[in-house]
Amino acid sequence: MRLHSVTEQVKYGQTITLYPIGDIHLGSANCDRDLLFDTVGEIAANPDARWIGLGDYIEAISPLDKRWQAGGIDTKIVDLGSVDRICDVLVDKTAAILSPIIDKCWGMGQGNHEQSSDAKYSTNLTIRMLEKMGRPDLYLGWSAITRVVMSVHEARIPIRVYSSHGYQAGRKDGAKVNGLDDLMGYIDGCRIYLVGHSHSKIIKTKVKLSANQNFTALRAETVYGAHCGSFLRTYELGQSSYSERAGYPPTATGTVKFLLTPWKKSERIDGERVTNSGIGIEAVQ
Repeated sequence: MRLHSVTEQVKYGQTITLYPIGDIHLGSANCDRDLLFDTVGEIAANPDARWIGLGDYIEAISPLDKRWQAGGIDTKIVDLGSVDRICDVLVDKTAAILSPIIDKCWGMGQGNHEQSSDAKYSTNLTIRMLEKMGRPDLYLGWSAITRVVMSVHEARIPIRVYSSHGYQAGRKDGAKVNGLDDLMGYIDGCRIYLVGHSHSKIIKTKVKLSANQNFTALRAETVYGAHCGSFLRTYELGQSSYSERAGYPPTATGTVKFLLTPWKKSERIDGERVTNSGIGIEAVQ
């Protein structure tokens, strides 16, 4: 677990769009490269877009892996003559794709596909990607809590975002929803909880009781959790991936989004005029 902090200079009413980007599996023939390029382009074109990486950026499956299948390689990303150094190629390719939006990144965690290669070859593929992009300081490890401080005029409004590659997979969504609900209960203080790995797109809300900023009134606060989606198709015409051979259900590709908007309002409490501020959240699936 890591703690990470970033600061954003914003205005009241300005909306920051947060994209959780994970489970790309670049190098797999089942990776939806066009959707990935479109998403990166969308982030690059929006000055108010930000993103957090959730791991499994690359497929990282070598010929020594039991899941290996030569026909499962995206030859537009990896030339078959480079298979003996496939992770090196994929690190370079991923860094090249994400470099145009690295200035909008709040951090990048690692996934199990990177971690399995890290353990075998005593390296860290995610840190290597970040070093190529000049931002090793953005490494979040397996899971992290990122404190984002929205600096608005004289106010500094913090919001905490939990992110992890996650661990839940399987064929049914019930366990994924229940696991997300548990996570939102036992890791306190965050407004947003982001997990990957499952390749599902699920948004879960939970209402928690708290007090307002001036500690003068109770406030029912909604927190958000999500399984954040994937860029990997379970099934692809003319291919036979390990996910197909395992009988996994098809999932919708793409990512969820969160719209974060700082607000300020004045209200009268016990005869006194009190000004409160906060951050409104909207989740989009």
